[in-house]
Amino acid sequence: LTLDTKIFNRNLIFDRTPSVLTFLLVPHSLLQEHVPVIAVLGSGGGERAVVGLLGSLAQMAEKKLLDSITYLCGVSGSTWCMASLYEDPCWSLKVPTNKDKLMERLSDGEFNISEMLDWLNEAVEDENYSLTDFWAATVVYRTVKKVSDLKKKQLAVVFFICVYKIQGNPSFFSTAIDEFPHEAGYTHVGAYVTTSLFGSQFEEGIVKKQTEEKDMLYLQGLCGSALADVENNKTEIEKWLWNWIKTAKIITKTIVALCSWTWGTKFNFLHNYSVEGKFACVCVCSSDEKRYLMDAGLLLNSPYVAALRPERKVDLILSFDFSSDDPFQTIRQAADYCKEAGVPFPTVVIPAGEEDKPKDFYVFKDGEKAPIVIHIPLFNTVSCGDNLEEWRNNYKTFQLPYDRKKIEEVLSISSLNVKNNKQQIIAEIQAVCTD
Repeated sequence: LTLDTKIFNRNLIFDRTPSVLTFLLVPHSLLQEHVPVIAVLGSGGGERAVVGLLGSLAQMAEKKLLDSITYLCGVSGSTWCMASLYEDPCWSLKVPTNKDKLMERLSDGEFNISEMLDWLNEAVEDENYSLTDFWAATVVYRTVKKVSDLKKKQLAVVFFICVYKIQGNPSFFSTAIDEFPHEAGYTHVGAYVTTSLFGSQFEEGIVKKQTEEKDMLYLQGLCGSALADVENNKTEIEKWLWNWIKTAKIITKTIVALCSWTWGTKFNFLHNYSVEGKFACVCVCSSDEKRYLMDAGLLLNSPYVAALRPERKVDLILSFDFSSDDPFQTIRQAADYCKEAGVPFPTVVIPAGEEDKPKDFYVFKDGEKAPIVIHIPLFNTVSCGDNLEEWRNNYKTFQLPYDRKKIEEVLSISSLNVKNNKQQIIAEIQAVCTD
């Protein structure tokens, strides 16, 4: 971890200690180093994930659970919710107000085309302009309806996860990248730079050319660019291109990016960086001058990799899963990743009969080194009753933006999942404190 990150984490734990002790009703003699490190994960899932994470966090705030968390991590659609909430640096203290504002914005059918074009006209001047910029300015902006320049604000602990695109069958073991307020880099390798330098041009570990830090709309587009691996959607982008864009330079550069299917172009800060010994694996990431980043949800639709980085010392993971199909796919993939990477993770065993009909709360734990993992599927037999398939069919990942009714329904379901399981969540946090 960078020095800034270590200081930030230490101060955060110190500030959290009184509220955690009071909330959990544990002895005030509990040492600061024993205060549990808790990571909340938001999976991908398009607008379903945007609204689902919003409802989950709002209910956590209402039930006084939010003050106990250390990290908030997201991929794909969840990052859209996170970035929108983080427009307010003190968002966690004003969740009900921020929730209502975001609901209004999501359900409002209007958006500012002029602002979108201004953003694109600025983005197209960057030599690393790619389809990610176009995606952010069209699809993402159409959903969140706002450009956020959060790089100038003070954020709490949040991780946005993406992967870089390689040929063949990439895995998270080799490609995961996370971005944090103070550092960004290769998750598994452990190679990081200051976030403000992520995307700048490097040679042998030295900055050659510092580029301007991207704003949060671009980051939302990068972490939610699921089309990067679905080339048959080229025709849809072509249609948006001619319907929405009237500026010649934007058209030209977007067509070039479309023909080469180029997404998320970033300079690689490890370019030609050489190191020996136990860090020699860094060299695997150093051959290319540029990396092409895309939605991490295409490989693992939940940000377990960021939370499981050993230096973060996470004791408990609270995973909200907004996936559209298999409700246990993400946690199984996380277990496979951990086995390959040598990272402690609990054994995942799904009770018979619950593979396709999940309940609303699961706990996986074994061994002292592995974190406790709480897994909460959005659509389940408790909150949805016998209408599980109907809920899944009504809220698919790729569809038009939700109207007010759909937003309120997903908010209600996701809130209920937290409300119904508050005491079980507290019990698992208390278990970490007493271990």
